[in-house]
Amino acid sequence: MIGLIAFAAASAAYPVALSHQPYSDEAELARMINDYRAVPVSRSLNAVAEAHVRDLMEHRPDSATAFGRGACNMHSWSSAGSWKPVCYTSDHARAAAMWSKPREITRGAYPGNGYEIAYWWSGRITPEIALSGWEDSRPHNALIVEDGPWRGADWQAMGIGIDGNYAVVWFGKEPDGPPARMAGRGR
Repeated sequence: MIGLIAFAAASAAYPVALSHQPYSDEAELARMINDYRAVPVSRSLNAVAEAHVRDLMEHRPDSATAFGRGACNMHSWSSAGSWKPVCYTSDHARAAAMWSKPREITRGAYPGNGYEIAYWWSGRITPEIALSGWEDSRPHNALIVEDGPWRGADWQAMGIGIDGNYAVVWFGKEPDGPPARMAGRGR
């Protein structure tokens, strides 16, 4: 079973303890995306992606319901962290709350909005599975390559998180200091 969600979602100052460096699968997915189209890897957006993918794996906010308005999807955030919870629904009514997550999670270290693609796989997800799914999905591919509603977005930053069944990539229009150093294989 494959689940795809389209459209956008958001240092010691961060409210979550994260490495801010992509490792192994994250580094491989960053390399694959940069072979597909070049976007600098961002420490801040890595922190957001890592926090979100852990929240998805540990708390499953995408399995909740939104006050009788439908199911929360993979752009949702649980109430189990130091962030504001968001039940993101298919009508995109809470898009602004999602897009602001980079500023919220990084306490302003990342100055702009973030836009997320998320992928779920019934087994352990790999960079190849995630990227293939996004390439085969018109809305996801459009976000990656800045086409359709994303034409002219000029992505200046990207963060990646992979954990268990989930992979997420956050894109941002603002640069984020020096690019994150990519760690080698193995955690």
